[in-house]
Amino acid sequence: MEEVARFGSASLSQVAKLIGQSDDQVLATAEGLVGDGAANRGWLRADAVTALLEGVLSPLPRSDVEPLILKAFRQAQESPKADWTTMAVPVLKNRLLQLSSGEFRESDYGSPNIWHFVTQFPEVLAAEGARPHERVRLIEPEAIEADSRATPAALDPAGLGRIRQDLWRAVFDYSAQETFVWDERKGRARVRTHSDTDSLPVLPTLSAEDMGELRAEFVRLQERVSDYDATRLDEWAARGGPTAALPRLYRGLWNAHLKSHAANALRAFFLAEDLDVPTDLVGGVLTPDVPEREAEQLRRLAHRYIDAMTADELGRLSFEMAVVARVPARGEN
Repeated sequence: MEEVARFGSASLSQVAKLIGQSDDQVLATAEGLVGDGAANRGWLRADAVTALLEGVLSPLPRSDVEPLILKAFRQAQESPKADWTTMAVPVLKNRLLQLSSGEFRESDYGSPNIWHFVTQFPEVLAAEGARPHERVRLIEPEAIEADSRATPAALDPAGLGRIRQDLWRAVFDYSAQETFVWDERKGRARVRTHSDTDSLPVLPTLSAEDMGELRAEFVRLQERVSDYDATRLDEWAARGGPTAALPRLYRGLWNAHLKSHAANALRAFFLAEDLDVPTDLVGGVLTPDVPEREAEQLRRLAHRYIDAMTADELGRLSFEMAVVARVPARGEN
C-alpha cells in the first residue's frame, strides 16, 4: 500500500533545530497543539509542523527565492525532458543548490526541510503524488521565459559531446588545489591570481570527496551487472581508481557520466551567475570513420567476449534490429 505524501511534514530534530528547542520539547508542544499522534517514529505530521511554526519569522523573505525556483524549472525546460513542468522534490532541491552555488538553505526561508519548503509557495508550486513518488508541478509554465541571451549550449545528458578543455579542467582538476574563476572579458576559465578581485565568479571545482560520491553514484546507476563486474565496480569506487581500472564495458559509460555531470554543473553555474553560457561549452559528437581493418579487429574482440559469456549473460545480450535484418536465416544462402 502506497504511503501518504511527505509534503509539509518534518522530523522532530529538523523542527527542533529550526526553532531552537530540544526534540522532547518539540514533541510535547506538538501534542499540546494537535493532540496525541502528532509524531510517528520521530516524524511530525504536516499539521503539527504548521502549528509549531506559526509565528516563526523567516530570516529571508520567501519572495527572494521564487526567482531561483523559476530558474530551476527553466533549466529543466532546456533539457531534453519532455514534461519539464513537473519535478521530483529531491531534484528540485539539487537544482536549487546548484543554482545558488551550494548556498540554498530551507531554514533561511522558515522551513525545516525541502518537503515543508515546497508547500510555502502555493501560487507557484502544486504538490502531487504520494510517497515515494512525490513531485511538484509548476502552476504557471508561461512564467518561464525562454533564455533571451546568447544562444546557450545544449545540455549533454548522454555525455556524448566534448566539454571545452578549460572548463573541463575547472570542474575536475581538484588535485591542482587551485581556485578556478570565469574571466568574462576573455570568455575563459582560468586559475585565480593574486591580482584578481573577489568579483570574479568561482567555478564549481569538485573535491576528492565529490569525486568519490560521483563514482558511487555511477556504480548505483548500473543495472543488471554480473557478480564479477559488481565486485570490480565496488573495488574501483572504494579505491578511487582511474578509468583504466574499470571493466572495459564501463569505461565509456563512466566518461559519459563525467561529461554529463560537467555539462549540467557548468550550465547551472552560468545560470546562477546570470552569465551567457558559452555556445561551445559542449562540442559536437565525434563520429570518425572506422577503417575496415579496425572494424575487423572489433568483430574478433566481440567474438571473444561472446565465447566467454555465461548462459545468463548471453540471455541479456541484445542486438539492433538493423543488424538482425542483415543476417540470413538458417538455411538461406
